[in-house]
Amino acid sequence: MTGPNPDDTLGHLHQASFYGPSIPSNSTPSSRSKDFSAYTILCIAFKMMTIILIIIGIAVVTLWLIFQPQSLKARAVAASLTTFDLSGPGDSILGYNLTVRLTFRNPNAKYNMYYERMQAQAIYNRQLLLATAHFPRMHQPRKSTMPVSMRFLGVENVTGDSAVKRNYGREKGEGFFYVSIRVYTTVRLKMVLIESVKFKPYVDCLLRLPVPTNATSLAAGFTATQCDVRNFS
Repeated sequence: MTGPNPDDTLGHLHQASFYGPSIPSNSTPSSRSKDFSAYTILCIAFKMMTIILIIIGIAVVTLWLIFQPQSLKARAVAASLTTFDLSGPGDSILGYNLTVRLTFRNPNAKYNMYYERMQAQAIYNRQLLLATAHFPRMHQPRKSTMPVSMRFLGVENVTGDSAVKRNYGREKGEGFFYVSIRVYTTVRLKMVLIESVKFKPYVDCLLRLPVPTNATSLAAGFTATQCDVRNFS
C-alpha cells in the first residue's frame, strides 16, 4: 500500500487561494474629507466677504471726509419794527409789524442746496407765537449767499398773560424789544446726479429791535446778528 504522493499534496496547496477583507479604493474620498473641504470653502468665503466689507467701509469713510457737506450759515442783516404796541382794555392786545431780512450762505464748493420746505416763525417772550411765514421751494447754487425776506403783521390777544406784559414794559423802558425768528427747513444737497438724504435744520435768530417810539434806540439802529443753525446732520 502506497501513501499519498508528496507532489500531489504540493500541487493542491499551490492551487488554493486565500482572500482577506477588501481594502477600500483610494480613489473614493471619505466623508471626513468632504466635510473638511466644505468647511474650508466656507472659511475662504467668509474671509473674502470680510475683506470686501472692510474695503467698502474705508472707501465710504474716505469719500465722506473728502466730500463732507458743511452746514448752511444764516445771518439777520436787517430788521424793522414799525409797530409793537399793547392796547385795548387792560392792555390785552399786542399789535406788531415786523420786517426781517436774512441771508442764507451755502459754503459748499461741491453741493447745490435745494430747500424743499421753509417756514419762519416770530416768537416773543420765548413762548408767544406772533405769526408764521411760508416760502416756496428754493434752489441755492454752490458757494453763494441767498437773501430771504419775511414780514410778520397782526395782533395777538395777551389777556391774562402777565409775563408778556411785564417783559414788554421792561424792554420798552430799556429801549429794545427782543424777538426770536425761527426758520424750519427741509434741505437736499445735490452734486451732479447724486442727491443726499433730507436734512431738517432749523435756524434761530434772536433780534434786538429798537423801540419804534424811542428816538435814542432808533438812532442806534439794528445790529446785524449771526444766527444759530441746528440739526444739520
